[in-house]
Amino acid sequence: IMRFLFAAVLVLCCGLSLAETGTLKSLTAKQAAELVAKHKEYYLYLNGLTSIQKDAAQELAKFWGGYLYLNGLTSIENDVAQELAKYKGSLELSGLPSIDKDVAQALAKFQGYNLTFLGLTSVDKDVLEILKSNPSIRLPKKYRD
Repeated sequence: IMRFLFAAVLVLCCGLSLAETGTLKSLTAKQAAELVAKHKEYYLYLNGLTSIQKDAAQELAKFWGGYLYLNGLTSIENDVAQELAKYKGSLELSGLPSIDKDVAQALAKFQGYNLTFLGLTSVDKDVLEILKSNPSIRLPKKYRD
């Protein structure tokens, strides 16, 4: 019975942390720093964020885990892209339908494991070439050739 209760508590705790992070709509730099310091899971789901500021992105890039999900972002500024490019794990930005040349250049400097843009629907030729210059960047199938 104790093992069952312990397992149930673990499941509930993990579920709560996923629910809390997945529904955040905004994040200050201080909140991001606290979240990164306290979050002990390998995945950090922040798909509820629809925008992010440079200082919060700078803190999120320090996350120790393997996967950072920011799929709620539908646009991204160059200064934010520069900070997120510093993340060392896998970063998912699949909510972005398009990005401009400056953002592409910043994100092409990504040195982490994978940077995923599976939601891109419109990409300029020059932007596509910039993104393809980094083998860690994963694009939708229609842009891979």
